[in-house]
Amino acid sequence: MVFGWYIIAYLFAAGAGSGAFFVGFSTCLWDVARQSPASERAAASVQTAFYSAPALCLFAVLLLMLDLGNPNRILPLVLNPFSSVIGVGAWLLALFIVLSVALAIASLGARPVPRPLFLLLGVPALLCAVGIMSYTGVLLSSLVSIDFWHTPWLVALFVASSLTAGTAVVVLGAVLQGTPTALRNLSGPWKAFFVLTLIEAVLLVVFMAVQATGPQSARDGVQLLVAGGMAPTFWGAVVVAGFVAPWTVHLAKRLVGPSAALVISSAGVLVGAFALRYCIVGAGLYSPLVLSSVAPGL
Repeated sequence: MVFGWYIIAYLFAAGAGSGAFFVGFSTCLWDVARQSPASERAAASVQTAFYSAPALCLFAVLLLMLDLGNPNRILPLVLNPFSSVIGVGAWLLALFIVLSVALAIASLGARPVPRPLFLLLGVPALLCAVGIMSYTGVLLSSLVSIDFWHTPWLVALFVASSLTAGTAVVVLGAVLQGTPTALRNLSGPWKAFFVLTLIEAVLLVVFMAVQATGPQSARDGVQLLVAGGMAPTFWGAVVVAGFVAPWTVHLAKRLVGPSAALVISSAGVLVGAFALRYCIVGAGLYSPLVLSSVAPGL
């Protein structure tokens, strides 16, 4: 695997797609378990997640195939799914796409989807989505030769980032749907936006702080992001676009306007989510490999 643009986009698309499904299905599951006017309004606001999520994950599979390039490298992933972390992730994506597409088709044929069918398709897809959100961090953190990636905090950070990006996808989908009802029902996702970005920001600070006290190569990665060659992207795209801009718009929603605020904050979160993966991948690759991890005993 080459950690180039294809893989960065792959990590982003898989995370955003699985996060969108998690947000959408969890909201609808709340409505199934405890129906009320509030739960019905919340469920109505996230319906686009059931179409955008499989589309994004299908795009992620395409990006993975483009990165692998040679069909001879793809076949082992299909035949030996547990031979590598990326093989497990590829199968999780494939299973998720089948289940989520089936659920989307069922929702077209019956409104609402019968509860047994909704649970039969949705619960396994939800478990796959959780696995995919975690896998995007595990893929990097499992590479012990790169200290900057080798921490469980990276998994937690990518899960949080997937949830915020998924919420942004759901909100943008509702805005693009363009109906007044869809916009009025976005109060739940809008509030979740603010909380999830706060959690993600805290996890990013913890991740950077832990790595800043780690091995030299991990410290080099932090330095590269904070004050090195990747600092403009980190501070501009990750911090300002991904956190500061959405928070500012959230607090100034009345001045900006509801629709504009939703679009600006969602776009900022998505830009920040993509830039976060670019920065994490780039900082890890520019950090020197640990010789003892590459050749134990030297």
